[in-house]
Amino acid sequence: MTGSNGGAQDEDSDPFETLAPLVRAATVRVHAAPSGYAPDGTGGASPGDVAARPWGSGFFVAPNWVLTCAHVALRGEGGAVAGGGREVGLTFEGRTVRGRVEWAEPMENSGHGLWPAPDLALIRLLEPVPHDCVWLTERTSKVFTRKEVAFFGCMEVDGEVEDVSGRCTIRGELGKDGKLRLGNEDEIPSGASGGPVVDLARGEVIGVLKARRGGQDGGLAISVVQLRGLPLPRQPATAESDDLFQRVIHAHDRHHADRHRLADTNRTTWTDAHNLLGAAAGRALSPGQRTELLGLLAELPPPVSTLSLLATVDELRGQPCENLPLAPRGWRDGLGLLYDLRRGQSELETVLRYCVHAATAERPYKAAHGAERRLWTWAAAVAASERELSRGFRNDLGHEWLARINDRRTDPGPSGVRAPGTVGPAAREAVSYPSVLLEIDRRGWERDSYDWRIAIVDEDGDVLPVAEGADGTRLGELPMRLSAPLAEAFRRCDEPGRRAVLQVALVRALFELPVDTWCMPADGPPLGTLRPVVVRPADPDYDPDEVGEDAALRRARWKRVQAGPMEPVILDCDAGTPVQVPADAELRFRGLYSVPVLCRASDTADGPATLRRITRAGYGVALWRRERAERDLVCSEFHRGVLHTIASAAQADRLPEEVRRLRADLERSEPEAYFSKGLVLLYDDPTRPLPGTDQPLETP
Repeated sequence: MTGSNGGAQDEDSDPFETLAPLVRAATVRVHAAPSGYAPDGTGGASPGDVAARPWGSGFFVAPNWVLTCAHVALRGEGGAVAGGGREVGLTFEGRTVRGRVEWAEPMENSGHGLWPAPDLALIRLLEPVPHDCVWLTERTSKVFTRKEVAFFGCMEVDGEVEDVSGRCTIRGELGKDGKLRLGNEDEIPSGASGGPVVDLARGEVIGVLKARRGGQDGGLAISVVQLRGLPLPRQPATAESDDLFQRVIHAHDRHHADRHRLADTNRTTWTDAHNLLGAAAGRALSPGQRTELLGLLAELPPPVSTLSLLATVDELRGQPCENLPLAPRGWRDGLGLLYDLRRGQSELETVLRYCVHAATAERPYKAAHGAERRLWTWAAAVAASERELSRGFRNDLGHEWLARINDRRTDPGPSGVRAPGTVGPAAREAVSYPSVLLEIDRRGWERDSYDWRIAIVDEDGDVLPVAEGADGTRLGELPMRLSAPLAEAFRRCDEPGRRAVLQVALVRALFELPVDTWCMPADGPPLGTLRPVVVRPADPDYDPDEVGEDAALRRARWKRVQAGPMEPVILDCDAGTPVQVPADAELRFRGLYSVPVLCRASDTADGPATLRRITRAGYGVALWRRERAERDLVCSEFHRGVLHTIASAAQADRLPEEVRRLRADLERSEPEAYFSKGLVLLYDDPTRPLPGTDQPLETP
């Protein structure tokens, strides 16, 4: 079949001997920035410079890009800073150049001991120099292999810096954030931190060496899959350079495709090594085809969203992708999810259909001229050359290509860019989209200690776990602890022009927890300015499975405010004068279109009790403010502003976005938004209850 390898390596040969020269050529030493540039202007160390003592190792993953550990890149005192990034020195193949740390996570280690995951950094060379690059896996496996792996780096021996390598096995995972446990079959020197960990059977880098663990096992590595956690652009991407992940990964795949296509016959490439290893034996694609395909996919803009990519992969697989450590982010990631689904021709058929979907997908920005056609031409040629593929499949593949070209909901031109505003008028019926659910529970037996769970609620209301913390977290540490898992959950749900709603499930005693003001990352804008943040009671007064009048009233209210229009009703204030909240019977029999508003809920100790009465009366949507300062000065402005906000939304499903706009205006110090300081939106859908005790939300 297509993936057979006539030149597979002899069983008695050692794959290490094939791969070691390729890996060593791409491995670097990371150290302090050199004191000056070489006289020839190349950026290398000038004659007479003494080799710097290395902080650790790293390796080229793309032309002019080095991957290493954050604790290696940020090691040492001081360090030159230029343009906001720290400068470091990189030595390889007898040459020393300067690099700048473009990204590191974390930026520092606030505690002692090992740096927290992902402990990765990307360094960009400040001047172009010729070099080799490793091959990064496109798979999403957690542990990857039970067979032997190799590691590479450097170490100091009697004052001299030497290259070093070794072999060990992967014993399993440590935690749920990409840390791989390495066996103690070989000694891991400290200078090797940041170096590559290579799967010898498949011939690909699967991890970054993090640390040795004396007396426990051999050490730790970080899965390269954690690179998918690189921050998304804060603004919609208009070019590949706007997204660091796509920028580096696309350059990686284009590099290897170029080397394969234009290779000097006297120089072994990674694709040659894959052939020698028999790395694709029994697979749908030969090593050469895989390299070519990844290069073609790298010429395309990335998917418009992770959600759309997962939908494509799920459709072609015929089953959902489950238990992913990090969701796919680019076309190469999606391809990696198709490899191990089936064997034989059905796998090839799935891959070729994936090519058609990638070539005809919507684009966040214009594709390079001819890139889509080149991918289709490649897929059609592979289909035509494969004897075991039926004529019917080849015809169906061509029909699917033409149908998707004609049906694409974008500009009629060849770029595939989604045309803003071309998707018809706004629907009057509420539309469901995936959202992110954050549950925070106070540990009653421990002071200032909280457990949390993060999940995705899909369009059908099904709850899919993402991460959890059941070891107790202090309140002030929650934003930092939740930053990475929330970013992953958002990435799986967000689409262009629509960021997923964050539902925060809290017990009423925590309703004033200002999650919308949290900054993630710490130097970013408040969370509530970027996406809608709403509150749900984690301790509802009703049984989600209840029947009878109460259940009917609750659902009727929800359906009515979703259809709109809504009528805001301020319950506890009349023109600046505090008034009693109406009795329960009056609350219960108000119009179905009513939306309660509390002006003074935070002024009194019975605020949580008032909110409980409101939800008990069947209301799923309500607004109040948690700020107490200068309440008498802005009471009328609050009334006017919140009434206008509800009227502008018209339908309840638009209210979360209206509140987000207010928070964004407030962050920009727009005077018209001052009334909304501390505004909280209750948005509790009775048709989609929170997971209860009979629905354990546990990460896989």
